[in-house]
Amino acid sequence: MKNTLLLKGAEVAEELGVSRALAYRMMSDGTLPTVRRAGGRMVRVPREALTEWVRTNTRTSGGNPPESIP
Repeated sequence: MKNTLLLKGAEVAEELGVSRALAYRMMSDGTLPTVRRAGGRMVRVPREALTEWVRTNTRTSGGNPPESIP
């Protein structure tokens, strides 16, 4: 994948391993952090914000957030 700063919905879907429809739903309902451009019509997810979102929303097998692991 290209090392772009702002990801399109299809790229978000690929990164997360979900459908494009789910990626766009997560972008539109505020689940994922987004940036709107071109009068609000073009929506992108900053790569760094997506990486952080995955990190903070990933659970270990015990159900604890990764930062609680010694």
